[in-house]
Amino acid sequence: MGFDEAGVSAGIGNNYSASQWTAIKNAGFKVFITDPISWNSECSDGNCTNPVNTCTVNASAVAQIQDAYNVSVNYAVYTRNPNCLTKAITGLSSALQAHLSFAVLDIETDPSVPVTQSLINGVTALGQTPVIYSYQGAWQPIMNNSTAFSQYALQDNQVSNWNLPFPAAYPSGYPKINAMPTPYGGWSGTAPKIEQQQANAEIGGVNNASDGVDLDSVNAAWLSSLPHHF
Repeated sequence: MGFDEAGVSAGIGNNYSASQWTAIKNAGFKVFITDPISWNSECSDGNCTNPVNTCTVNASAVAQIQDAYNVSVNYAVYTRNPNCLTKAITGLSSALQAHLSFAVLDIETDPSVPVTQSLINGVTALGQTPVIYSYQGAWQPIMNNSTAFSQYALQDNQVSNWNLPFPAAYPSGYPKINAMPTPYGGWSGTAPKIEQQQANAEIGGVNNASDGVDLDSVNAAWLSSLPHHF
């Protein structure tokens, strides 16, 4: 069981308290994925129409990663603008970098920054595991459906339901990874190592719509094979 949220870096939502992090761990969540870069330093507007490459680290988001670490919940980082990902990694303390499970290159139509081998190398040069996040409607136009990156782990967003009201019930079978509805980029079937399954879930007893999170199913065997994991 995993979850992702960008509420801190986007300037919305509340920080989880230490007791809420304990509740999240006790509920069975193993992985926390967040964006520790201030939104306006990586995106031109609320929809991230264009990339901004200032890439300023948000201290509050880093504090949430520290709190996850303190209760032994695995954590990873992503940035909506992939050009900011290495800054998201190096913006963590050396201790947090040493336990970072993976780093996600977010390939979406907004801001439509394509993944390159250079961006991948920027992650691996820092000793971290690269993961690609995308969906068919983004990968095909941005990457021309390239299969050149299919050797990297995929976080697939295809099966998510983004229209449910808060607090949305967990999807059927969660956290099972379902077969991809439409293959793309050389990935197919249950190839994704992470699957984004639903938005607007409530965890940790916060019960606040501004703190709704996206639920992720994470391949447990893959997670345990990574260099950095609890």
